[in-house]
Amino acid sequence: MISRSFFLLITLLFVVATLHPYADMHTYENTDSVKTINVQVVYYLPKDAKPLPDWQDRINYHIKRAQTFHRREFQGQSKLTIQLTQQPFVSNRTKDEMPKDEVNNFFWFIINEVTESNTVQFAKNAFPILLVMSDHNFSPGYDDWSRVCSGEGCLFDAPHEQCKGHVRHDGDHRPGSRCGGARAVYWAEKHQGFGLVTADGWRVPIKGTDCVFYHEGIGHSIGLPHPEPNDDSVMGTAQYVDAIHQTRVNEEQKRKLGWEEVEINRDDLFSTFSVTHEPLTPLPDTPFTIQAKLPKRFSVQTIVLEYQADLWSEMESNLEPKMKRDEEWQTFEWEYPGLGAGKSLGYKIHVTLDDGTKETLWHYAKAGN
Repeated sequence: MISRSFFLLITLLFVVATLHPYADMHTYENTDSVKTINVQVVYYLPKDAKPLPDWQDRINYHIKRAQTFHRREFQGQSKLTIQLTQQPFVSNRTKDEMPKDEVNNFFWFIINEVTESNTVQFAKNAFPILLVMSDHNFSPGYDDWSRVCSGEGCLFDAPHEQCKGHVRHDGDHRPGSRCGGARAVYWAEKHQGFGLVTADGWRVPIKGTDCVFYHEGIGHSIGLPHPEPNDDSVMGTAQYVDAIHQTRVNEEQKRKLGWEEVEINRDDLFSTFSVTHEPLTPLPDTPFTIQAKLPKRFSVQTIVLEYQADLWSEMESNLEPKMKRDEEWQTFEWEYPGLGAGKSLGYKIHVTLDDGTKETLWHYAKAGN
């Protein structure tokens, strides 16, 4: 006969299992819980630098992309909360006074300066990560808007052509320059993560800058290494492939975080909305097309293109799209009148569905010479 106490024990275990269907996820091959992660983001300015007028918008774009990606990849087994400090952190040093001897010293100087200021407070009962978005690169010769290095003040030897931003074989731009210096560390003894995204990885949002944000600010900061063998996941080469919605967290790495496999929906708006321009390297002074594409099943309420031809100028929005449909996709196209030789255009497209779902994607075009 089953005793009453045994029956109550089985009932209690069933209730606990129902309330907590998954064991707590943890840092990579370690024990710090990442069931909840709290990232505190700081906009870091050398004291002689002028803040971008829309720096909050640019950083919040990356925050939202990272949170949506994390929610999709881990399906509630790990929750990611991110807060942006509302005022820039102004360094005690000018650009010229920043460490120039070695990039790791540059990293630790910035991290220590912010940490020792005691301006950041983390949520209780969450794994803490400090993520610094620097307005400055390790090597000051690189210009984030043109994505080239003048050589002036560059800390690397010539040829400075090797310092330019990454451009794919098809002419499409992706984040990354050897002048940058983004990196991160999981400090197990302190039970905390520390990340730095330098200016080349976020000030001009393009396809893949959201990957850089997650790669450093969350991935390495909870201990995730680069995959072995390397792949195109978010801890691999994803930033050189596409925006973060087109990649994933490597499943073997997820299992080492304690993730229990569940089905992942990759058919939502976040996972299927894309933007581009044609041709990928526009001809000088020649009109080109900016495109947004999403599945036909989504009912679009509004779709808006904003653009700027200079990093410091206000966004403009005075072009109307044309729409095309086929059996599966709907494509919206805007004709941009053209760019001068070697000139750049930053753009973002906002889409709102009839059900209220919203997404925004940024990208960047640069005319040939």
